[in-house]
Amino acid sequence: MLAFSLKHNNIMSPKENILRKKTVQKALKHALLADMDPGLVSGDLPDGQGSEVSLLMHDIFGGEILKTPGSKGWHFYNRIQGERIYFAGSELGSCRDGRSFADIPSSPAETTAYFVQEDYSTFFTRFIRAFEEAIGLVRKPN
Repeated sequence: MLAFSLKHNNIMSPKENILRKKTVQKALKHALLADMDPGLVSGDLPDGQGSEVSLLMHDIFGGEILKTPGSKGWHFYNRIQGERIYFAGSELGSCRDGRSFADIPSSPAETTAYFVQEDYSTFFTRFIRAFEEAIGLVRKPN
């Protein structure tokens, strides 16, 4: 239900895009790093999460799943409303290893080969909660 409403409310529209990307990035970090020691966390999302993140973005915001070859295998990312969205890296112009994006079409089925479905379900639920909190739909418990 939430996925449908986010896709049709243009959450990734060009207007206020930077703020919205930061909100999504914050919710992603919260969802991915929930089980990690805060003292060990850097500014970027953990390596190896691109397939889960790209599927999540596709499931919630729509768009395409794309991939590009990297030094350790495929890097997955999205194109939403014509804009490349790569939350697993620090810069949107290149991959972490400095290579350019190849924009090779991928699919949800291909991304699922890189993670356990139960882990994705937990990640999805954590993201929705963190995103709702970030945009003010849910109040933090005291």
